[in-house]
Amino acid sequence: MDVKDGVKARFFLNLLNLCESAGEKLLVFSQYLLPLKFLERLVAKMKGWSPGREMFMISGESSSEQREWSMDQFNNSSTAKVFFGSIKACGEGISLVGASRVILLDVHLNPSVSRQAIGRAFRPGQKKKVFVYRLVASSSPEEEDHSTCFQKELIAKMWFDWNEYCGYRDFGVETIDVNECGDLFLESPVFREDIKVLYKR
Repeated sequence: MDVKDGVKARFFLNLLNLCESAGEKLLVFSQYLLPLKFLERLVAKMKGWSPGREMFMISGESSSEQREWSMDQFNNSSTAKVFFGSIKACGEGISLVGASRVILLDVHLNPSVSRQAIGRAFRPGQKKKVFVYRLVASSSPEEEDHSTCFQKELIAKMWFDWNEYCGYRDFGVETIDVNECGDLFLESPVFREDIKVLYKR
């Protein structure tokens, strides 16, 4: 079995390689531990990286001391490359401003949980532009989950952010061409065959 047959694993590896060459750090969030542990083992095997040096993880099993240490090392160590986080365990008090790229591996039906995960990198102290990649498998049940999640976000945004100057475009997503997305990483040829459609919020 070739692990690169999995489109999300392939996207992750390609993005990780680009982050490494550009000197950027990557956050990967999932609501499930199994994919995070799989990717951690995959990186250890393919790149020879070690947990606690290049790779870090926070899950519900992590003690408060482990969380603090992992967060500090990831943000401040030049050897740190990737951080794997359980989306529920990386809530309040977790600051991961060392990263400027965030992958959400799966769709969480509560949009506030996803926003909180993104907020681990996009917060005071961040010095770089933050790019977030929500991976949704084409022609899978994830598409319907993503649509449901987006409708929830839309209702909340209209309820709390509406004013007389808002138009429909302020509450929607925009389909964009990969070549015009403003992200040099996504414009790389390694992503061409895997991206079916690209939305910008």
